[in-house]
Order: sequence, then structure tokens, then C-alpha cells
Amino acid sequence: AYQGVPTCFECGAQGHYKRNCPRLGNRNQGNQNQAGNENAVARAYGLGTAGGNPNANVVKGTFLLNNHCALILFDTGADKSFMSAAFSSLININPSTLDYSYDVELANGQIIGVNTVIRGCTLNLLNHPFNIDLMPVELGSFDVIVGMDWLKTYHVVIVYDEKIVRVPFENETLIIRCDGSNNGNQLNIILCTKTRKYLLKGYPVFLANITT
Repeated sequence: AYQGVPTCFECGAQGHYKRNCPRLGNRNQGNQNQAGNENAVARAYGLGTAGGNPNANVVKGTFLLNNHCALILFDTGADKSFMSAAFSSLININPSTLDYSYDVELANGQIIGVNTVIRGCTLNLLNHPFNIDLMPVELGSFDVIVGMDWLKTYHVVIVYDEKIVRVPFENETLIIRCDGSNNGNQLNIILCTKTRKYLLKGYPVFLANITT
């Protein structure tokens, strides 16, 4: 239920990636055979606009990551999970250097090497914390791309036509709607985040209970 169909950005055909496209011959093989690199190529979409990924198996929404609002894309077409380099500056966690390098294929077909990961980030879904490791790369529209590594770890089910993410958590299943119906919840997240910033700065805060 998780796997998306590979789509080639060169010829548009399904069943292979651009790096394996017959039109390109073997010119991309050098990127895959460098010593110390992982054999599998991770894929990160989100360059430019959300439409950059031809695979329709994606849903997106705004959630808290380490107490910062992040626009997050859940993508079965991405092998790993990624964080934009710009957003990573907000996270107070030092990146770890890997002993190997991943060749990451971006939506435009460009392949870049990534050998760092930010471990132990906290993704908040419906007030439930989830641990997630994220590799910093240059992204466009999204702050975070949640890929198959995280989706498989937590046995997540994505209902694409309904834009729903189902996440088992202890004895319940979280139903996360990513179709825009959570706008009210997103507003609450933003307000809570701003309130927390004021508290950290030492501003006095008053709690008012308003009833009608």
C-alpha cells in the first residue's frame, strides 16, 4: 500500500527513474558507482511547487516540528525523509555526519550527494510526538518531506483520494486530514507557537476564558 510507481523525468514513462532511462544511456552510472555511496538512490521532491512530483500519491499539511510550524509533504515516492536547508537553521540539533553518502535525486532529475542527517527531531501529529530523522537538502515549497523510512517505521497508511494519513499510536489510530479541513487546528498551532515564544521571552501572559 506504500510503494509509488517510479516515474522517469526524462521520457515520462513509468517503471524506471531518469537515471536508468534508455534515452540517457549510461552517462549517469558514475553517480551511482562512487566508492562509499549507498546503492539505492533516495528521492526528494518538492522543488518549486507541489506539482513537481508526477506521482499523485502525496498529501501535505502544516504540523509542528520541534515546536516550529512546518509545511510537510508525506510522499511514498521518497525513500528517505528530508528537511529543507533553510528550515534546518531553526532546529537546535547539530547534524550528524554519516560514514557514507546518499545520492539524492531531486524532482528536476538532478542528483546530489548528502552525507548528513539531523537525528531525533520531534514531529507533532494531533498532540502526539513522533521521532523522525531528517536529511537536510535544498527544497522548494516544502519544509519537510516525510518518506518511506518513517512511513514504514510507524506502519502509516495513506488514503490518497481522501488525503488522510492514518498513524497507529499505542491502542489507537490517529486520523490526520491533509485536505485543508484542519485549517482551524493549524491556526491553533500558530497561536500556541507564538504564545510559547512570548513566554520564553519573559512577557506576562494572561489567560482569559470567554463564554457566549
